[in-house]
Amino acid sequence: MDKTLLSPEHLWKHLDNLLEIPRHARQWVKFLGTTLHYGLVDPYNPLSAGPNAALPGWSCRVLGILGIQVSATGLEHVHHHRSQVFFVNHQSNIDVLILGATVPVPFFWLYKHTLDKMPVIGRALRRQGNVAIIRNDRPRAMQSIDQAAQMVRDGRNLLVFPEGTRSGRARMGPFKKGVFHLALAARAPIVPVSIAHSWRIMPRGTLHLCPTSVQVRFHPAIDTTAYDTATLPDLMERVRAVLAAGLQKDGDPQDEA
Repeated sequence: MDKTLLSPEHLWKHLDNLLEIPRHARQWVKFLGTTLHYGLVDPYNPLSAGPNAALPGWSCRVLGILGIQVSATGLEHVHHHRSQVFFVNHQSNIDVLILGATVPVPFFWLYKHTLDKMPVIGRALRRQGNVAIIRNDRPRAMQSIDQAAQMVRDGRNLLVFPEGTRSGRARMGPFKKGVFHLALAARAPIVPVSIAHSWRIMPRGTLHLCPTSVQVRFHPAIDTTAYDTATLPDLMERVRAVLAAGLQKDGDPQDEA
């Protein structure tokens, strides 16, 4: 038997983590109520502006409940009359809501297929036209990527997290190639977006909610027509360098130490 599982320090850590639920009960209850409203009721409001209309309202409401303050810069780099692909670093589960409150144009996003199993949220994601991706099933993952690329070519804006999963820390994780192939296939510009400090909202491995000030920075668009599959690594490095510089500027160091 692993004696570390029985150590007082280990037991106290897990007990203290579970106690975060009643400590933040009011916030969790408000979050659940807001999610139920925007996931089940608002989409069928006859005055709603469409299936994506609920995201900004839901996002702003939840951020207020959690005590998260968001400031955004560089909004002039967002295209309003043509499609684009937003490439965003991924620190927290709250990142999509942060973007829902700050991105000034409608968008859809690639999400892990496991979210489809979540009550209310999975249904809302599908209804809003987002695309699920099964990363460990290459043929089906490529099908999702092709579908998303076609939607961008048809004029919709796409949001992707090139890390593929949240890092739970300030420093970015490695990038996945698939979304870069998608951007090339879509023939749309990439708009890098850096999110700083969202990893502090609910540190990985805990249920503790921390009111946090988050900085969202939109960077100048990158023309993907200057790249092809042979120069894909250069495009990946360029996007990474832009995001790293934005995070560094906003106080999330990217050094390897």
